[in-house]
Amino acid sequence: MRLLFLIIFILFSTSSVANKVVFPGYGCDDYSAELLKHVLSYNQKNNYQVQFNNKNLPKNRVLKLISNNAGIDVITAGATKEREKLLLPVRFPILKGLNGWRIALVTKENKDIFLKHSTLAAFKLLTPGQLHSWSDTKVIASNDINVEGGSSYDGLFPMLENNRFDYFPRSILEVRWEYEKHKDRNVIIEPHQLIHYPAAYFFYVNKNNTKLAADISLGLEKALKDGSFERIFNKYFGSAIKEVQQEKRRVFSLTNPFLPSQVPLSRSELWLDLH
Repeated sequence: MRLLFLIIFILFSTSSVANKVVFPGYGCDDYSAELLKHVLSYNQKNNYQVQFNNKNLPKNRVLKLISNNAGIDVITAGATKEREKLLLPVRFPILKGLNGWRIALVTKENKDIFLKHSTLAAFKLLTPGQLHSWSDTKVIASNDINVEGGSSYDGLFPMLENNRFDYFPRSILEVRWEYEKHKDRNVIIEPHQLIHYPAAYFFYVNKNNTKLAADISLGLEKALKDGSFERIFNKYFGSAIKEVQQEKRRVFSLTNPFLPSQVPLSRSELWLDLH
């Protein structure tokens, strides 16, 4: 009887021990944080508990901390070949490729600039503005487009206003509030066009943390199957996507040579199509 009690006690104690998973950020109203907690909740055996590192560290610093097992376990980041050399990706595009859909900010005088440059060849003659350090800058430039680089995010808006470049491509999730923030300037949202290139946003963990990667992957697949992934995604992004769909914009399609070959582009159920 004592032996049986001891076995039951050990099993209970082991199952109730929390597996701490440290994620950068504050955990408040954050899509990636909510999704991570949700997908790990499918694995009740491991009793995952997501905790937050709220030091507001730069992303490259966080990537190195994860690589060195130095206090952070998982991050979300755009899929690149360089990041796959450093960390282990969970190859499920949690933004459904949304980070590759762009709407431009332009000056009021250039409201119809994409109508005047309606072919892809003509569009490529125009000059966008981007930060030097953004990964999107390399993607756009790889399509034979001359990119005007800036060293300051805030400085890009007066550069646009002063015609240092023709347009400022922004995520469809950013463009509305950025316009509101800068609407005192001679800047508007270009009304006719979408710019698209393939892009993925993954969870990343340490190369040796295969168990956590597998549990995140399994949870994502279960959430996709039971519909909860779509519900969480639409909670954060549904209204912005619907607004863009109602505008019936045409699309300039670019390539992304920096996307890893193992990104599951063939799984249509994982991707958003705004064509």
